[in-house]
Amino acid sequence: MDKANEPWVNHNSGYPKTTGNLEISASRHGVFIGGDPSGLLSLSRLLEWVANADQEAMANIPLGERFHIHLHCNENTKSFNSLNRFSKETQICRLDAKGTGELPEKYKKV
Repeated sequence: MDKANEPWVNHNSGYPKTTGNLEISASRHGVFIGGDPSGLLSLSRLLEWVANADQEAMANIPLGERFHIHLHCNENTKSFNSLNRFSKETQICRLDAKGTGELPEKYKKV
């Protein structure tokens, strides 16, 4: 399968995976992101990959949609995009829409 036709949500190959121990959760002060060095570095690589992804070349993303990745909290198994069991399900999303580059209305300057 060529890169332009890869699935764009929760595809388990072709991009950096989370490794180590990584937590993304709510705290009384906001959002908590913590992990061991491996976990934090894997999140960094994943964020950079999403930022640099060529969503225009991804055939499975409809025009106007936004490329995103889901991170799952798994208590008993380790999947390809696992956070630890204390985490909240998390989505990393590009705000710029495919084809137009438009941001959602709430992000536009007034």
